[in-house]
Amino acid sequence: MAITKAERDAMPDSWFAFPRTKQEPMPDANHAQLAWDMIERTKGVTEDERKEARRRVLDRAKELGVDTVGWNTLQAMHFDVEGLSAMSHLPAIADHPNRAPFSGVMTKLGQPSDKPTEGSLGKRVIIPHAVAEAALPSLLGMAVDYVPDLDGHDPKNKIGIITSATIEGDDLCIEGFLYASDFPEETALIKAKKDILGFSFETAQNFVESLEGEYLVLASCTFTGAAILRKDKAAYETTSLAASAAAIGVIDMDEEKLAAILAAALKPMNDRFTALETSLAASEETRNKVEPHAKALDACADAMDAAGVGGHPQNGHAAVVRRMAGSMRADSAVGKIPHIWRDHDYPLYAAAATQPAPAAAESPAIKELQEQVTSLGGQLAAARAAAPEPERKTITPQINALLAKAGVTPGEDGKLSASAIDSSFRDKGMSIQERLRAKAALSQSGLLAN
Repeated sequence: MAITKAERDAMPDSWFAFPRTKQEPMPDANHAQLAWDMIERTKGVTEDERKEARRRVLDRAKELGVDTVGWNTLQAMHFDVEGLSAMSHLPAIADHPNRAPFSGVMTKLGQPSDKPTEGSLGKRVIIPHAVAEAALPSLLGMAVDYVPDLDGHDPKNKIGIITSATIEGDDLCIEGFLYASDFPEETALIKAKKDILGFSFETAQNFVESLEGEYLVLASCTFTGAAILRKDKAAYETTSLAASAAAIGVIDMDEEKLAAILAAALKPMNDRFTALETSLAASEETRNKVEPHAKALDACADAMDAAGVGGHPQNGHAAVVRRMAGSMRADSAVGKIPHIWRDHDYPLYAAAATQPAPAAAESPAIKELQEQVTSLGGQLAAARAAAPEPERKTITPQINALLAKAGVTPGEDGKLSASAIDSSFRDKGMSIQERLRAKAALSQSGLLAN
């Protein structure tokens, strides 16, 4: 659990690894382990204070009954990795041509994401502070990746490395460097577009508190990297990127020639951003276009519930159709026309993949579902067309759908025979509950013959 300011202020000095700066509190065993892992990464302290902090953390761990066997090895490993962040363990080379420093906010903590993430079942995600604190060491040494349009993730296309990770309030901040010589055009583009770019986290080994509720709250995770992408494509649009002009390399040419080269290199991306702005302006039109179809899916799911079809709470047809409707609404909210439905357990990325596998749209399960939705829509239409007016004004659409499914029609007096209903429903393999529900509704409407 995250520590509040009031709780931190009330702690004795012996509960801090660095009492002078009130850093790395240790109210419990988990925070003691975290304090040990963070000793070499804590900023604003002296080397003498770091040495003293090691003793303080071990003393506090002993008080809490924590087994510290193996901590020295773990701490040494973190020290070596953190050396990358401070650059103190790398050769001191001025203007290194392959190191372009970056820093920024990778994600927000303790608040829902602005949009659903990949693999989150169409739900927005919350990363609690305590979960982020526990997973913080897993960020060190991980890569940052990108796709050419800067609108998604590609873990195989690594452009840099994360060398430092800290939590500042609700911000999970990272630092590192891009491989400027290996990716000169991409580095120049990121530097030029940094004001509209941000980060998006990547995780694995995700566990959530519950699949119910409006949001998915992570109970634990492991960070596997981050992507540099446009803020409008990130799950948290308030992430940020600061790309330093230093270490991008020495270019021996006049300003006019350099400007011409950069303009030519950036033109394709500028054209894409212009198209994106036009697309976002039309997002309301997209939502209006998609919403009727999402409502139609909701109606089909309601009809299936009423008919007792596909009723499994997680994997039933009705539940899947409702998730399809939610996914369509999520796509349309960001100006995207939905074309492909994916409902699988992919790694949790904080932005949707740009090129989903086409096979997902052609799978037998999806084809079968589409056929069932089409069939139910036809049955509903047939029920409405067959319903005489005004005799059936009080019968619900669900009961009309049941009658149409059984092929039951009224007699000359406009009423329906209970025996005919039983016989037809039985021939169609419909349950006793469906028969009783239909007869009760018809009796209340005065349409059931004795």
